[in-house]
Amino acid sequence: MLFQMDPTLQFVLWLILATIIVTLILYIAVILIVSKTKASDKKFLIILLAFICVLVIPIVLGAISSIFAVFGEIPWSDGNYLALLVPIIGFLIVLVLVKFILDVPWDQALWISLLTLFVLFLLYTLIPGLASFLGFTL
Repeated sequence: MLFQMDPTLQFVLWLILATIIVTLILYIAVILIVSKTKASDKKFLIILLAFICVLVIPIVLGAISSIFAVFGEIPWSDGNYLALLVPIIGFLIVLVLVKFILDVPWDQALWISLLTLFVLFLLYTLIPGLASFLGFTL
């Protein structure tokens, strides 16, 4: 019965659920990697970062993937290897966002962003409708 509702409402519910899950993972990662006081001081920024990771980054990466698909079609090449750079660009975007939004050192931002991307990979694998609605398919 839950999956027979309006697709827009279903998307909003999945978006809220995914944001809550990523927020919890980010909060736990900041507690474990940085400190408990930093996590409690940056609660709002962790929620903002989780929302950006769930909604904005897949849209940006989908646009980058579309652009790379156009420029990657070289006549003398046997494949579009430029599209393989999209996950690397996504990781670098998450790394920079974690570094500057949460104001943590680079080594700690690296581990937090790796853990966040792992959880996002699991979310988009378990909820494929969310990724396909955002246009983020590789």
